[in-house]
Amino acid sequence: MLVAQLIELVEVLAVGIRVDRARSRRGPDRLLPQLRARGARSRLRDAAARARLQRVIGVVDRFFPSGGNCYRRALMEIALDAGAAAEPLHLGLQAHGGPGSGHAWLGDRSGDPAPYDAELSL
Repeated sequence: MLVAQLIELVEVLAVGIRVDRARSRRGPDRLLPQLRARGARSRLRDAAARARLQRVIGVVDRFFPSGGNCYRRALMEIALDAGAAAEPLHLGLQAHGGPGSGHAWLGDRSGDPAPYDAELSL
């Protein structure tokens, strides 16, 4: 069990580094198809395994020099899980712009009451 968790941690870290570099160089129109293709080749996790993956992604994400980033977390999940690779990526944006004026997520946002001026699903 511990070996499997370490392997997952290393995989998340490696993918996270690549995703972080790529997201600053390419827009979602070019990046998403590549990450979805990688994710489609990954295993399809059940709900418990996907929740574990999300926790590991969250831990790794906090250690990037720029701090945690919801867009990076969503992209990492797309690249690492076949189910996530098939889900739409949602981007919520507020017109005033600036730090904290947007959010990225997979699935619905039933628990997120934040209003957005624009929402995109990719």
